[in-house]
Amino acid sequence: MNKQVPLKEIVTVTEMARMCRLSRARFYQLIGEGIFPSPSRNQKTRRPFFDREKQEQCLLVRRTNLGTNGKAVMFYGCRLESRPQPASKRKRLPNSRSPYSKNRQDKAIKELRQGLAQLGVANVTDVEIRQALIEAYPDGHRDVESAELLMAVFGEVQRRNTTDNLRG
Repeated sequence: MNKQVPLKEIVTVTEMARMCRLSRARFYQLIGEGIFPSPSRNQKTRRPFFDREKQEQCLLVRRTNLGTNGKAVMFYGCRLESRPQPASKRKRLPNSRSPYSKNRQDKAIKELRQGLAQLGVANVTDVEIRQALIEAYPDGHRDVESAELLMAVFGEVQRRNTTDNLRG
């Protein structure tokens, strides 16, 4: 809590819990125990909020480990990576279907490398073959026959190596 968080005029319970580096459920639990002050409520909507004064009280409780009810409270240390990671746009596959699965990949790459060599494409790296597999089968290639895999990878490799795509 070394960073000085600029306080807003009012914040929601979720924002206050985040400022205290607690989950909303744990924050509500501590409010119920009297550790943190109860939120004020909007007269019309009955929505709970914390004004500046209560925000300062909550942050003081978190900093000193002394609740507003006078009881000591222990907080777990926060995770180093406390920010949520942006969701990946690519759908995650089970390891068995993933093109990166080590045991599936080694065998498939070896077979594809041999097939490509027979088709006259010998200077392709494992990374290029994996990338071609991902491009051709983004959802995995578990149920695809080896001949169809070879044709798809060959097509991807040929497409990438056209004279239009090469830099001079």
